[in-house]
Amino acid sequence: MTMSLPQQAPSPQHCLIGPLPQLFHSELAAYGAALAVADTSAPVGTALEAFLDGPQLAAALALFALRFPGAHPKALASTWSKLYFNALLVPVLAASAACGWCFPLAPGRVRFLADTDGAPLRFVLEDAGAAHPALDSAARLQPLVRNHLTLVVDALATQYRLAPRLLWNNAAVIAEETLLQCQLLMGAQPRIAADLHFLCATAQWPDQLANPLHQPTRLVANVRQRQLCCLRYRLRLDFCADCPLDCRQRQAAQRKLS
Repeated sequence: MTMSLPQQAPSPQHCLIGPLPQLFHSELAAYGAALAVADTSAPVGTALEAFLDGPQLAAALALFALRFPGAHPKALASTWSKLYFNALLVPVLAASAACGWCFPLAPGRVRFLADTDGAPLRFVLEDAGAAHPALDSAARLQPLVRNHLTLVVDALATQYRLAPRLLWNNAAVIAEETLLQCQLLMGAQPRIAADLHFLCATAQWPDQLANPLHQPTRLVANVRQRQLCCLRYRLRLDFCADCPLDCRQRQAAQRKLS
């Protein structure tokens, strides 16, 4: 599995915020550029809650669909969600794992900006947040999942009739891969291991509710596979490297498209 590099690099005027300049260098700066601090004199984007509840989400998906003529709406929405989760979770989880950094990501405090093709581009925050190294994984990460991610999953599941567990698997796979990459790049730091365990290996959280990100992947013949197919093939693209469909299932799926 690999994370998707954002298509648009940051402009020279776009400064990375918080600890992101130290985490994302040169070509990786595009990951950090997905987060920005609002310019109160010239606000950009749409309040996230309004974007998800109003016509802007459908408008963004309609633009995104132009990249994949004839594609199934569920596959489009699933793929769009992967881009959204990738743009959000890579910088947020890397900063959290590195130094306990917390960004203000409650939906009411975030403005969302889509690219010209409808793909997720940037999250505009009220401020750059702060480091809270004394907070445990639950205190830092549970609000991100329960408040922000739940709102996105609910909106896409409702408007595009997608199974919520598929969308949660999309988010969970990106979260797991991000933290595994953090371990490779930063070493075996206790905070990274704790965050990975909390997000991906803990079935129930301190609020006594199920963790929707639990067990995003499984090992099959030493190959890490997603729990659920993300429907990428229905965009007439290659199957993901971590697709759980076996050869026979892939052939049957392709026959339905032909």
